[in-house]
Amino acid sequence: EIDARVANVAVQLGLVSEAQRLYAGCERFDLLNQLHQAGGEWERALAVAERHDRIHLRTTFYSYAKHLESLGDIRGALEAYEKSNTHRQEVPRMLYECQQLQELEQYIASKQDKEMSKWWARYCESVGEMERACECYTAAGDFLSLVRVHCFQGNFDQAREITLESGGPAG
Repeated sequence: EIDARVANVAVQLGLVSEAQRLYAGCERFDLLNQLHQAGGEWERALAVAERHDRIHLRTTFYSYAKHLESLGDIRGALEAYEKSNTHRQEVPRMLYECQQLQELEQYIASKQDKEMSKWWARYCESVGEMERACECYTAAGDFLSLVRVHCFQGNFDQAREITLESGGPAG
């Protein structure tokens, strides 16, 4: 693809608009997407990804989320992480690092996502909030962890009851 090579040279020479035209002309939308991202043209990068470079759509949203997070736009980053389908890992990390624990708890509760509920339960357990951890493990259906917490607390009768009722790995 000679046009893609010429576009690469155009980028090196600072002829960005010419490179954009060449990438679009030879249908190298992946490179056009990268070029827009590198130039901070996020609206254009997302538009290219949505229309022509669907295979990179989620990674483009992820990169955009990281960009927004670096600017301190937590709400925008949260939305972009959701669109990149990395919110289960990235939103808790981001809100925890920003010490926005109340917002994190509200976010997790609003999503009613079992994996995120398990994450919050593990967090609650790590800071000694065992009652809240048990509530979250129950909501997530994680009976094995629930039994473990009850055993740790010495509530063996409660652990046995959960084991018998759950019929899952704890049973």
